[in-house]
Amino acid sequence: MPPYPVFRCLPACLLLALGVAGCAGPADGDLRLNDEVARCVPLVYDAPRDALALADRLLAMPALPLEVKIEAVSCRTSALHQLGRNGESRQAVAQLLALLRTPGLPLENYATAQRRAAFLMLRDGRMEEGLRILEALQERSIAEGDVGGQIYALGHIALVHGGQLDDPEGALHYQRQALALAGHLPRLPRPQDVTLNYNHGYTLLQLGRLAEASEAYDRAEALARRLSGQEVLLHRIRSDRAEILRARGQTRAARAELQAVLRWQERNNPLSTVTTLQHLARIALEEGAPEQARRLAEQAVATAQAGRFPSGRRQRLELLAEIHLVLGDAAKAQDYLRQSRQPGPSRMSAESLAILARMQARAAQALEPGRVNALQEANRDRLLRDIAFAIVALLLLGVAGLALCMHRQRRRLRRLVAGDGPPRRHDG
Repeated sequence: MPPYPVFRCLPACLLLALGVAGCAGPADGDLRLNDEVARCVPLVYDAPRDALALADRLLAMPALPLEVKIEAVSCRTSALHQLGRNGESRQAVAQLLALLRTPGLPLENYATAQRRAAFLMLRDGRMEEGLRILEALQERSIAEGDVGGQIYALGHIALVHGGQLDDPEGALHYQRQALALAGHLPRLPRPQDVTLNYNHGYTLLQLGRLAEASEAYDRAEALARRLSGQEVLLHRIRSDRAEILRARGQTRAARAELQAVLRWQERNNPLSTVTTLQHLARIALEEGAPEQARRLAEQAVATAQAGRFPSGRRQRLELLAEIHLVLGDAAKAQDYLRQSRQPGPSRMSAESLAILARMQARAAQALEPGRVNALQEANRDRLLRDIAFAIVALLLLGVAGLALCMHRQRRRLRRLVAGDGPPRRHDG
């Protein structure tokens, strides 16, 4: 018998073996629910209303598995935040934290949900609670050699410096450390890489370092276009690039771009309009339209306050001070200037500052050159080991499939030999 029938049946045998191997996995219903909840997070930023509807539909189902419920509530918190519904968002965060306190829950499997809760707590001014969660996550990531977790910790330290302490130079320091550490990871780009590069660009823009900011936005945009669900950040990049055009004297092109971005943001992600409105207000002021500038700047401040959007707070208040000075209202200008100069650390308790200091010290220790090189080697070894395991698994699967096919061929041959050969054709 020619050998080709054996090899021709390999794909079917491999599929059968894969099917048998998958029999011990989750039930079809659980897989469907996992697929549904996995769709929710990418929707949060591009279509937060759709994400909220999906999360609510999942949470209305009876007997929802705990892991799916945690992910659905986590998604719901972010969607409510993006829509500016902060009272409901705070309630959802409380529900998420209660679920994460379930006895016996393997918290290491829910790091993303914990980070999301911590971020929203920081946004709400619950600095100590949010930082405690982040500190525990940082400790775990260092103990386990989880580079991705350490990058997240550095990114959040940078956010606190930029948003709460009004310290963009400090934020820049930790962003650079996070970017350097990310360069040691042999993996495909992830959304966190886009966010990290975007935040780096935004900080540089705040500091007036336009050429460096443009380069950071180039990196962020290149990464974002390799992933799905990045439209919000891509439009924020467009908005900030337009501000760079304005700063370089290309006012008309900047205004047209900002107006196009604003229309998209108002429909899809209202919280993103804060910086775009601020950029447009600056253009209106420079073009001799201070009343229009005032309306735009006040709208930006109101949106930022409603959405708990701390980034750029000082710049927004300084712009309003400048606008009112042009309008001839020196008292209001002085008041806005006073608010913008309020020291950031006064908004954080002594305990919050102590936690932040511990996180910074731990990050500095973990980033010693020897440890970074060891992490790099460990991650490379882990990647090679995973590839080797995958190859061995495929080979074993192939051997098992081939053996099964050969067994079928031998059994078929024995049946033919036991009879009188293949059936004969009878005509007539």
